[in-house]
Amino acid sequence: MKTIGKWLIAILLILTSFLASTFIWQVGDYTYNQTESFPNFDEYYKKELEISKQENTRPDNEEKLVRYSPDKTPLAILYIHGFGASRMEGEEVVNQVAETFQSNLYYVRLPGHGTNVEDHKNTEFQKYLSDAETALIMSQQLGEKVIIIGTSMGGLITSYLAGKHPDKVAAVILASPFYDFPDPTANVFRFTWGKSLIHMVMGEIRKSNEQDAKNESYKYWYRDQYFDAIQHIMNLKRFVEKEDSLSKIEDPVLLFYFFKSEAIQDRSASVKAMLASFDKIQNNPNHSPLNKAVKVEDGDHVLLSKFVKTDKPFLYKEMVEFITQTTGIEPNKAGSKKAKR
Repeated sequence: MKTIGKWLIAILLILTSFLASTFIWQVGDYTYNQTESFPNFDEYYKKELEISKQENTRPDNEEKLVRYSPDKTPLAILYIHGFGASRMEGEEVVNQVAETFQSNLYYVRLPGHGTNVEDHKNTEFQKYLSDAETALIMSQQLGEKVIIIGTSMGGLITSYLAGKHPDKVAAVILASPFYDFPDPTANVFRFTWGKSLIHMVMGEIRKSNEQDAKNESYKYWYRDQYFDAIQHIMNLKRFVEKEDSLSKIEDPVLLFYFFKSEAIQDRSASVKAMLASFDKIQNNPNHSPLNKAVKVEDGDHVLLSKFVKTDKPFLYKEMVEFITQTTGIEPNKAGSKKAKR
């Protein structure tokens, strides 16, 4: 028995040493550097549309500006979509919210999205952050106060921006924010051999369970994705953790999470991680007393899209009430103007 015990200890030490030596300890860095300045938001938007055209962005996947006024509105909304997605992920509800407040609204298109899966595979997380940060800075020209709405990975990016720029953000709405994978096997991407193992076992492409060619939603999402692209979201997650962004958030936060039971809950992002992250925001001594985590029982990972069945009246109501409470801006009850899109 002693001999067996010694062998088990030796094997454990070898395994521990192997894992430690192959763990990717270094976390990617990011420094914002706006290389181009714009005289106004419309010139910035024009440039972004030109880039989308050059990159052969698919129809209705490009960035979008919705104006209710050529000048600043009392409130402006910046929407940041999730991993492999597009603005269609949030338009159904976010458009209604913007109309309610007559708020100028901008949907950013993250690099590597809305084009093709090769672009998605080859785009590092730093480019996500850079484009989102520029959008936030430029959105100051759209409204007196700016709120950010982020879905999934867009929620992770939103958390980083809110922690870094509390002076530029009036409030934050997080719809199923991605803070961790629900499946712990995704942690293989923390190791040097992780991608190679995934390629060997599962191939290079991460196939969706839904393969119906007639499914309209896949005009706005990548149905199948390279496993290599997942490395970018892992790197982004680790970077935001390193920056301790959640502990720096002082602006009001509304967090939606889909959970009905242990069997019926978000399977694309960890609910446990969402709630732990909300607790971390709450642990900031300067956290807002208006912070709120809201369980959505009739939902899915994607909460705000017309392509997914969720309790949208409930989500809309919660968002409108939160915005009014946190910004002091009331819904526009007078004759509403139509947006210029």
